[in-house]
Amino acid sequence: MHSIVESGLEDFLAGSARSEERIRIEAHLQECAGCRREVEAMKEMSDLFSCLRSPDPPVPDPGFYARVAQRIEAQQPAPFWAGILEPVFGKRMALASLLLLATLGTVLISRETEDYVAGPSPEMILAADHDSPVDVIPVNNRDQMLFTLVSHTQ
Repeated sequence: MHSIVESGLEDFLAGSARSEERIRIEAHLQECAGCRREVEAMKEMSDLFSCLRSPDPPVPDPGFYARVAQRIEAQQPAPFWAGILEPVFGKRMALASLLLLATLGTVLISRETEDYVAGPSPEMILAADHDSPVDVIPVNNRDQMLFTLVSHTQ
């Protein structure tokens, strides 16, 4: 088959070809017997296929579209938050958060107590009587500390 006929054959057989295209193909078919035979065979085949077509289109079973929609929804990936909201994962996340909070609380409290237990400050050492040991100075009595600092003489 020649390229003139091949390029517009589908539109020509369907009857939807433009007028100049249809005239060009018909002119070629009058001149070329081989192309004319092939186009006639294709028209017969097209007629046979159109005879097989059912006059009434098939109607799907009731609930068909609902089942298709359910399958499509089932195939979609789960969102990110679905994994977090799962009960087992949520319990593990809560436990891990509580353990982290307890660890951070322990570190914070141990750091605060280290500041108080670390020993006397340089001001306390300077303000203390050299006759008494440094450990005897009351750390929590601020009035005593103030009095010691004010009354210190060299």
